[in-house]
Amino acid sequence: MIVATAGAGGDLPPLAGAAVVLRDRGHEVLFVGDGTVERSLRPTGLAGRVLPPELDLGPRLIAATRDAMTATGGDLAAAGPIVLERMRGWAHETAAHVAGALPEMRPDVVLTSLFGVEVLEIASPPCPWVVVNSTFYVGPSPPRSMEEDWGPRAIPLLAHYADLLEAADLVLHASDRVFDLGFDGLPPRHHYVGPLGIWEPPSDPPAYLAEPGDPWVLVTISSQLQDDLPLAEAALGSLADEPVRVLLTVGPDHDPDEVAPRRNARIERSVSHAAVLERGRLLVSHAGHGSVMKALWFGRPMVLVPWGRDQPGVAARAAALGVAQIVSPDEAAAGGIAAAVRRTLSDRSMEAAAARHRDRLRATDPPGTAAELVEGLLGR
Repeated sequence: MIVATAGAGGDLPPLAGAAVVLRDRGHEVLFVGDGTVERSLRPTGLAGRVLPPELDLGPRLIAATRDAMTATGGDLAAAGPIVLERMRGWAHETAAHVAGALPEMRPDVVLTSLFGVEVLEIASPPCPWVVVNSTFYVGPSPPRSMEEDWGPRAIPLLAHYADLLEAADLVLHASDRVFDLGFDGLPPRHHYVGPLGIWEPPSDPPAYLAEPGDPWVLVTISSQLQDDLPLAEAALGSLADEPVRVLLTVGPDHDPDEVAPRRNARIERSVSHAAVLERGRLLVSHAGHGSVMKALWFGRPMVLVPWGRDQPGVAARAAALGVAQIVSPDEAAAGGIAAAVRRTLSDRSMEAAAARHRDRLRATDPPGTAAELVEGLLGR
């Protein structure tokens, strides 16, 4: 049983990657999730129960964030505790529906994302349960402080989730130790499984990606609504006169018309990032963990503009590997992306580092590793 709380953002792909391989290994997999989850998982053939629309995580999180920012006059640190309390209320409402599904589905094990940890802690399933964390290590004694790795608005919520992980039977981190600054202090029941977040629903790549021309640069902003649309504008403006073709994905919560068109850019809600990176040269991103690990999987260097959430920590880890340049939001707004792109495209050492990490990651099997650890719970 998969308790997936949202189909947008980085939380679902690691869960889906684990679920699909478990299904392919002969296990029956059902999900409980909101409407965005059902739409995202439809191509996989996985079936389940759709939660009432008022429990959709995306709108609830957006509303909680908006109201907290209004109440605090835009103070990110002061908004954090308000977001935490609103999300705790959402978790209690969602847990009541998940608890109602448990007797019907009778799972042998339940998987959820970090956003679902309080839901399951409240629902208290009568079987082992697993948290699939979609980013770098979350838990006690991390390699860097939360203040360094997380946006201030996210810290209270993430600190709360980190405490609740103690209740889980297994915690799978969809990252790897090398990327996570060589961290070797995982507590018992915590495991790195590698970049599960590279999973995407099946789709055909757009034909235009194969057309001859300048190299492709993939520009991404968060697929779960964040205030990072200025990153898209800054990236397209900075790259408008560069000898590249740009593909910008703005996610399901934005309309492509919200961004001014450029002669060398295509603007889409969503396109397979894997398809672009396979053919492209570079990622320009908000430093979401999923997009960064996908770029590593394809051996592509990066220019990263961390906006919030876990993005400062993701960007710092990519830079430590020698595969990314970090541009601050202020530098991006002042046209700094173009210079960073030029430096990155001409930096052979960065290209070589990205290729080394591609080869290292390609020698692993993240979904298979996750499935084996889950099956260890089933066999006990």
